[in-house]
Amino acid sequence: MKRKIALIISAILAVSAMVGCGGGSKGYEYTVEDGSLTITLPNENWVSSGEDTEQGMYMFSLPATSDSAVETGYDSDAFIMYFDLSAERGNMSYETIPTTQEELVESLGEELDYEIISFEGSAGDDGVKSNMYTVKFKDSEGTEGYIVSKASSSETEGYIAAGEVLAEDEELLEDVENAISSIVKNEQ
Repeated sequence: MKRKIALIISAILAVSAMVGCGGGSKGYEYTVEDGSLTITLPNENWVSSGEDTEQGMYMFSLPATSDSAVETGYDSDAFIMYFDLSAERGNMSYETIPTTQEELVESLGEELDYEIISFEGSAGDDGVKSNMYTVKFKDSEGTEGYIVSKASSSETEGYIAAGEVLAEDEELLEDVENAISSIVKNEQ
């Protein structure tokens, strides 16, 4: 379990080096190309920066304008990734959803210098595990930021939505948290 969460966090950190692009107002609804997912992005500057409908992966980003993102060579100040987990796709990770703060600490391991800002988790009687958390981190290269994650999973389907904010910007962090909370998986 620890290894899978570390891999997801590593993927988020790696992908953050590859994202970018942009547009201007406050909060708009975006539905991915295949119609399977709707998200309310903070403003029109956010763009869809990658959709892999076969794998159920979608990415949204905000172009870099903060000094911290630009100085570290990142193309974006923030991004959000969505992974559709399903037994059908062969990427089901039911066991990797931490439902307690202790499980989250265990899954984050010792590779990151981090502080848990918020955590909510549950394991329902119906077998559904879910969580939402925000972690402030500093990686081995000195990059600081926030990771926001929301996950829900049963034994056959679920999702993980994760975002990263590479700026000391409380408003941007709140925007990413709200966008992740707004995600709706549409019935096909």
